[in-house]
Amino acid sequence: MTEPTHHIHPATPQVHSRRPRQPRATITKARILEAAARSFAYDGYDATSLNDLVAASSSTKGAIYFHFDSKEAIARELLTRWSSALHHAYSAAQKSPQQSVTDISSFFRDLAASLAASSLARAGLRLAAETGIDGAREAFTNWVDITSLLVDAAIEAGELPDNSVTRQLAWNLCAGFLGTVTIIRVVGDPGDFTTRMQNLADIHLSACTSAKRN
Repeated sequence: MTEPTHHIHPATPQVHSRRPRQPRATITKARILEAAARSFAYDGYDATSLNDLVAASSSTKGAIYFHFDSKEAIARELLTRWSSALHHAYSAAQKSPQQSVTDISSFFRDLAASLAASSLARAGLRLAAETGIDGAREAFTNWVDITSLLVDAAIEAGELPDNSVTRQLAWNLCAGFLGTVTIIRVVGDPGDFTTRMQNLADIHLSACTSAKRN
């Protein structure tokens, strides 16, 4: 039902909506994480000092300690970003109507895309291979475990052979992925990052499926 046209409403001033400004603390935290991601990814965790992070983030020690109680706490936050990328990629693979080898391939393709887009995720991946950081070993183990779920599903679907080589596939894929990221960081790579990672997964999977046919 519409209101009668003769009904008069009092005039109200027009208000222009504005996007709320991001709190300064949030901006500062994001800047610290970005600086730490660059430093950890290129120089390594041990070689990066708190003073390095102060300089790289154009911040102060006080600002850093306001958000993080230690350098390791920053590393744990970056590991969390990597873990989030893992679970996002796994959830996407789980949406496939039928579990198969292609789910493994798409899982690593999505991971590569996440790394290409996020310096925080890239740093988290490198930290997963560092020693002396609480949660680093668990982050890598969790990655292998998630990949193993996809491999097991492909074995049960009859698309991969159930043998000792395939049972090592998850570890080999994760280690190879991490190694490729490291080489790209050290020597550079003229090719597309996501394609490079996709090729790695496809080579491993092709070897396994070929063994099944033979």
